[in-house]
Amino acid sequence: KQWYQRRVRGKPADPGRICDWEQEHCTHMPEDLKNFYITTDGLLLCWSVKFNGSVIPLGRMEVNPLGNLKRIAIPGSEKQGATQSVTVTDTESDDETSDRPRFNQIEKAFEIDACCSQGKVCLVYEEGVVANPKIWFLDRAVRWHFLASSFMEYFRLMVMHLGLPQWQYAFTDIGLSPMSKQWFNLYAPVRLAIDDEQLGRKLRDTDADIVVADKSVVVGKVDIDRLFKMTNDKNRDKQPKKKPLPPPSPQTTPQKVNSNRPSLAHLASKRNNR
Repeated sequence: KQWYQRRVRGKPADPGRICDWEQEHCTHMPEDLKNFYITTDGLLLCWSVKFNGSVIPLGRMEVNPLGNLKRIAIPGSEKQGATQSVTVTDTESDDETSDRPRFNQIEKAFEIDACCSQGKVCLVYEEGVVANPKIWFLDRAVRWHFLASSFMEYFRLMVMHLGLPQWQYAFTDIGLSPMSKQWFNLYAPVRLAIDDEQLGRKLRDTDADIVVADKSVVVGKVDIDRLFKMTNDKNRDKQPKKKPLPPPSPQTTPQKVNSNRPSLAHLASKRNNR
């Protein structure tokens, strides 16, 4: 196998452009992302492998340049200044008991990576939270999945996953596709084992937690003793009736055998009479 690498690195972004971006969107860019753009205006790192005589594009690590760090439109939102990037008609399907940010909770979201049309990695500002935006993944079903608490944490995750296809789905309840798992087993097996363990732990914790959204709902408690008592009573009623036993067959009583042989006392009396 041979590796082919292509790297596109932009020139450092002018700090004045960063200030213009903040004024345009009325928000504060986090320091780690600001330092990244001062170092390089975007990043695109692609690598391919030669397999069976053909070159297969495989890894892709991308961060949009500052000019493409555009705000995505939240469907059903009345906030202005967004570029229409997400199209969906039903936005009320989000689970209100989930910890995912709902559309009405998002103040602003900016696209960092389009993920080759497999979803969107976004810098999300939740409503009422001005600083410390987080990195979330918006899948094709328009559901949010948490990736990292900061841009640098996300950047490290991207590098550790080698930019393999659909690596962001390792942090969702959907999971990686079979094809992606094959590439991970070949190039990043340790990372795949870590992601599987974290996903399994998360699913177990989710199943263990029972969240009741409506506090007026009364959750009844089950009396186990009473339940089993009722079950035993029902089973007792359903027991089949016993068939009457047949009358016992007549048995012949043993008859006493009368012996004509004289007893010893009789013989002794006869002897005395003589």
